[in-house]
Amino acid sequence: MSWWRKISSEREVGRFEGDKKSGKIRISGSFKITTSQKWCRVGLVFRFSETVKWYEYEPSIGLQFNNYRLTIADHMGKVLFTEGRSFMEFASEFKTAYTGQRFLGRYTATHKGEVAILDFIPPSPGRYELDFDLAADEDFSETGHKRMTSFQELTLYVREGVEPLEGMDYPHKRIDLMKARDIMTRPIITEDEEVLVTEIAKDMAERGVGGVVITSEGKPAGIITDRDLVSRVLLRNRRASEVKAKEIMAFPLITIEPQTSVKEACELVAKRGIKRLPVVEHDVLIGVVSIGNILTKKPGCVKRFYNHPEARSLASRCKQAIRLAVPYFLFRMEKREEKGKITVRDIMTRSIVTEDEDTVVTKIAEDMDMGAECAVITSGGKPAGIITERDIALKVLLTDRRASEVKAKEIMAFPLVTIKPEASVDEMCKLVAKTHIKRLPVVENGVLMGIATTRELLTRKPECVREFYF
Repeated sequence: MSWWRKISSEREVGRFEGDKKSGKIRISGSFKITTSQKWCRVGLVFRFSETVKWYEYEPSIGLQFNNYRLTIADHMGKVLFTEGRSFMEFASEFKTAYTGQRFLGRYTATHKGEVAILDFIPPSPGRYELDFDLAADEDFSETGHKRMTSFQELTLYVREGVEPLEGMDYPHKRIDLMKARDIMTRPIITEDEEVLVTEIAKDMAERGVGGVVITSEGKPAGIITDRDLVSRVLLRNRRASEVKAKEIMAFPLITIEPQTSVKEACELVAKRGIKRLPVVEHDVLIGVVSIGNILTKKPGCVKRFYNHPEARSLASRCKQAIRLAVPYFLFRMEKREEKGKITVRDIMTRSIVTEDEDTVVTKIAEDMDMGAECAVITSGGKPAGIITERDIALKVLLTDRRASEVKAKEIMAFPLVTIKPEASVDEMCKLVAKTHIKRLPVVENGVLMGIATTRELLTRKPECVREFYF
């Protein structure tokens, strides 16, 4: 039995016996990973002997010797990880069996054990190349003592589906080999800074994207999103044909390099409160990493995006802009049903921006400007449609009209897809995945009670992310 706990999903995918030649062990081989986004491990089963002769005994001897180098590359030969370390930097920290005898001026021992070198998450299932070098025999002399070490046996193994070791007692490496290059979207939609907003809105509508990177003299300089179009064009009651990209783009541009880890990209997106990170290499835009890209490959990151205090502050941010469509008595705390069951009532937002179908878009944009994600449109006092930032940005700008010239009923999405407050979050998750709708008005007996969004859903039940991105 190994010194770590075996788990049922763990599977060995590679085992390599080390042959010693000229005092060194060299292993080259390949292994195939079949699981996605699971921890894998490179480790050693070893036995070596050690003889120390000393004149003035020094207890620290034997801690720095037998250096090794480990490299992992993909099937194309691109190196994903490489590192050189001393075997005893960490082997001495693990429980290994040894037998030894101490004589006058000399100590001999045989060590054996099982040691983890690296826990890693590969970019994707597939075949990988492994290269390993170890200085198997070594003589070390220093004033006062001499040490000789020799490896008799060494087996290197690779396992997938392992449980990563944690804590200071396990000084081996834990690393995610997936980089921004592995998850980014390309080709990228770009526009020159002199291009009119009309063209940008057209590109965003045709490609179904929420942002366009703006270039200056061929180099990435800024970005324009749905929100920029609403706040910097429509709220100022301007026509798209009157505005150039450089007038409304967000800058300076926050970018990452292709070798940036997905974890770093995730942290940057969460910290800056942005949805897209352009990937730049030598001043050349080569891709874009979005929240969707990250969650598709690493659904575990959902807690970083949707379990943060800022992600749950919609009501407080847009409080001043809210028109309440729900009577005061509905704001009381609702009694939960049986323990453990979460319903739409438990996660919905009860403060809603509502507008009549004849309201001009300028007024709707102003009411949404404090942070609301959408506005529910009513007809005869009953919910009839919904308008999002994208509806405002694209449906108005593409007609080259001012927001004050367009009414809600001209751009709202209908018929309205709704959900009942007593529906379970699992039912909501399936409905969102099926319809690809991120915001569901909550209606009971024809009365609008609130709105449930994927943000609230993922905040309370992050595992639902797999329904949306897989």
